Amino acid sequence: MAQPSRTERKSKRRKTNRILNTAIAVVVLLIIVVAFTIFSGGGKEEAAQPPKPKTETQQSSANKQDEPSSDVTEEEEGTTDQDTTDEEKKEDEQEKKEDEQEKKENDQEGVIEKESDEPNVEKEIENPNWTGVGTSQSGQHTSSFDSNSVDWKEKKEALSYATGIPQEEMIVWYISGDGPQGAIGTISPKSDPNNAYRVYINWVDGEGWKPVKMYKLKHNDKGR
Repeated sequence: MAQPSRTERKSKRRKTNRILNTAIAVVVLLIIVVAFTIFSGGGKEEAAQPPKPKTETQQSSANKQDEPSSDVTEEEEGTTDQDTTDEEKKEDEQEKKEDEQEKKENDQEGVIEKESDEPNVEKEIENPNWTGVGTSQSGQHTSSFDSNSVDWKEKKEALSYATGIPQEEMIVWYISGDGPQGAIGTISPKSDPNNAYRVYINWVDGEGWKPVKMYKLKHNDKGR
């Protein structure tokens, strides 16, 4: 068998060297890539750690933040309650005035007016719907003509009730007795002092003073 020539041997050696050089270059490149990967991976973030338990102070603060906030402070709530109370009082007063007005209107429905034989009397007025004005007195009643007494004030209330003239707008010319449990009062409105009324009232136990009849007096006559 013939031996390869020198040329063939050189050619074969070159190919072998080329393959070895290529393999070495590939290995070196792989080493560089691996080294780069290892060193660059060191900058990555550490694995996430489980959250630390909150302290009592932090937990309390978090709970306060979670609580629903209220737009109304304690002071504002107190103001709101006060406003509600005032509003309720106004409503009660309004209802009371309406009830009083309705009572007056109902009372006026039964008014009976007639001519009178009494001198200086323009007309006589009676109303079967009149009732006692109520009383704060208890026990046996004694008629009083002391202007500071409760009985005197309740007499004035009955005169106002019969005539429809509010007490603060009423002139009381006099109040005198009419038997042990009766009284007579003459009054007129401040806006028209000559427009006078003489009112007869009787005491009713448990009901107070009750108007029984009233005279519309002629002008300028306030005497009995």
